[in-house]
Amino acid sequence: MSVQVEPQLGAGKFFLRIILAMIPCFAIWWFIGDWWLQPAVDVSGWLLALLLSESFHSLQLLDGSLQAATNWGEVQGRLVPARAAGYALAFESNVRVLSYSVPFFFSLQAALWNWQPKKHIAISVLVMYLVIIVSMVFLCAKSVMVGLGGAFIEANRYWYASRDFIALGFQLATLMLPVLVPVFLWVITNQQQLQSLFVSGVTKAESANAAPEGSE
Repeated sequence: MSVQVEPQLGAGKFFLRIILAMIPCFAIWWFIGDWWLQPAVDVSGWLLALLLSESFHSLQLLDGSLQAATNWGEVQGRLVPARAAGYALAFESNVRVLSYSVPFFFSLQAALWNWQPKKHIAISVLVMYLVIIVSMVFLCAKSVMVGLGGAFIEANRYWYASRDFIALGFQLATLMLPVLVPVFLWVITNQQQLQSLFVSGVTKAESANAAPEGSE
């Protein structure tokens, strides 16, 4: 059974609901931590090792940060193989710039208070998780590329390892996808409710505008 949004709810009150819903949703997301991202880290690490085998070694999630270890070390300011240096250079990234898409989606969902059908919500969460994996790959690839500089480009002569491609993927992964994907999934999941909300609002506005004309 679908939940209908009350017709009298205006756009202003509706967006206020979204803002208020963000408080508990983001609080829960913050206190849960990042343990639920470990499968995404494992898959991303495998993909990075496959695609950037000459530069990337492993990926770890430590205290909320992604640590991308490389096959390179540093001796007196020079990049050398990690074995020669006795250690591997690792570059850190903040994983929360990717995972906030999930609490954002639930904030939108809570504003409508529509949790049916659960299958659509589960599929939406799965899609966001897959997007997090892809975004994680670009985030870590960018960190390694910037950290290693020219050595990265020399060692990875593939089209997907170019500066432009990784930079574009990084921008999409951190600036656009975490916001656009949950909004898109929310709209798809709640088409009837949103149509009822905004169509009723437009109808009410048109009636208010037509009232003075009819009274003349």
